[in-house]
Amino acid sequence: MHLDRILQLNLPCTWIEYPGVGPELSYLKESGRAEFWAATDEEALDAYDRLCKLEGIIPSLEAAHAFAILDKLVPTLPNDNIKVVINCSGRGDKDVDILFNRRVVHDGK
Repeated sequence: MHLDRILQLNLPCTWIEYPGVGPELSYLKESGRAEFWAATDEEALDAYDRLCKLEGIIPSLEAAHAFAILDKLVPTLPNDNIKVVINCSGRGDKDVDILFNRRVVHDGK
């Protein structure tokens, strides 16, 4: 393993294409005050589709990544009374070109 190399990311969402996190987030994780979850591109795109169909909204890809982890997160919660809040901010219409290129050009759908 080469820890001194920065890997190039290939994500459909251009706003989150960076290879690291800042010191504040690192501190919160190390101190146990924050947990971080990851969603694959396909999971985020599935969540995007689900929000469009079920809620009638076009979420941003950033929000779709947050919604994508719910399928992983919710089963780990200690009881049914826990609430999860996701801020669905942003404009999903700005991502339509990215989604079109990903779905039609890349996936052939």
